[in-house]
Amino acid sequence: MVKMVEYGVMNIGGKDFLVRKKKINQADLTTECWPVQIWGLSYCSGFGNPDNICEYLDTEECGGIRIRKMILDGKYPKNGLPDAGTNE
Repeated sequence: MVKMVEYGVMNIGGKDFLVRKKKINQADLTTECWPVQIWGLSYCSGFGNPDNICEYLDTEECGGIRIRKMILDGKYPKNGLPDAGTNE
């Protein structure tokens, strides 16, 4: 089983934050919305947290409209680009 998401702790300004990590190949990214390419539709919906819904969702400024359509049509991975390995 391929691990899609790794969790870790990042310290910023003396505060610890739980973060999601995924290693991807830069060559796989297009100029469209990078977060939706990396994380899939979960990013747009705030990973299930209504307070974190993407501010550009359903607006003209959304840079991931084509990628979202491809995901919904089954032509792009639902959970974004696959993990390209670990940081080890």
